[in-house]
Amino acid sequence: MIIPFFIPHSGCPHQCVFCNQKNIIGQAAPTAPSAVPRKIREHLSTHKADGPVHIAFYGGSFTGLPQETQQSYLEAAQPFIRSGQITSIRLSTRPDTITRGNLAFLRTYHVKTIELGAQSMDDRVLALAGRGHTAADTVNAVDLLRAYGFTIGLQLMPGLPGDSSGLFMRTIDEIIALRPDVVRLYPALVIKGTPLEGLFRSNQYVPLSIEEAVSLCRDALLRFEQAGIGVIRIGLQATEELDNPGTILAGPYHPAFRELVESSLFLDAMRSVLRQRRETRGSVTVQVNPKDLSAAIGQRRSNIDILKKEFALQELRIVEGTAAHGRRAPILL
Repeated sequence: MIIPFFIPHSGCPHQCVFCNQKNIIGQAAPTAPSAVPRKIREHLSTHKADGPVHIAFYGGSFTGLPQETQQSYLEAAQPFIRSGQITSIRLSTRPDTITRGNLAFLRTYHVKTIELGAQSMDDRVLALAGRGHTAADTVNAVDLLRAYGFTIGLQLMPGLPGDSSGLFMRTIDEIIALRPDVVRLYPALVIKGTPLEGLFRSNQYVPLSIEEAVSLCRDALLRFEQAGIGVIRIGLQATEELDNPGTILAGPYHPAFRELVESSLFLDAMRSVLRQRRETRGSVTVQVNPKDLSAAIGQRRSNIDILKKEFALQELRIVEGTAAHGRRAPILL
């Protein structure tokens, strides 16, 4: 379990064109260090499952904060770490705020995982996005994080101004070469109150369509999986604030975006097994891992409808196999 603490915009020296943390997370002010123990106790009181519990600081650039502010947040968590109730701390930050001195400091407070908002490895895309750092800053930060033994996460954002499918795939190749432990994929959205809103309304920016974003993210997911790099999130997590009408003005938002990506991969996998059939019509049953059932069926049974039409099937049933069944590996019965 991860107990999240949000520090929106804290430690951020720049205004990125896509960023309005209040509208993304529904929280305008950062969590105060004094509130950290109470929230940890609240989460622990309802946590029944086994397994490690971590706390995380999201929404800002943690290592961009004054060190005394960082210390006040980290010290608030130390009693729970000493008692064994909390396993470790993770945080998100900017690549250009990573220094040897700060990493040595963070290690003494049981910070184990640091995620960097890399977004792109193309300097022109980064400049147009207002990031204020370069691709070289990301490379240098990853090298330092690895030297100090941190678990490394990188966050990427396809569809930024000036980006293209070719540029984004080159970003993927460069990220794979850096060998992070995990990545997150957040397709760019036009959020109310951001500079990107102005670019969109003046027709200077055209966001990705859902179809384009799914295609880019599925290709990225496959490449990362082949490289042994975990993709721990695809698309922004749905929140009440994001789902409010008028918060997201344009772009490829879907509350179950990862499932759209997984469903797209399943569609191709099921096409492959159906091509093995000798019969061209009739009824077919495909078996999948129980955890894959929803993705295999697709949103509103979209995969079933597409395959029935493509293969002239009277009926297509997708059923659960056993837990031992391979993931994303449909079997024709």
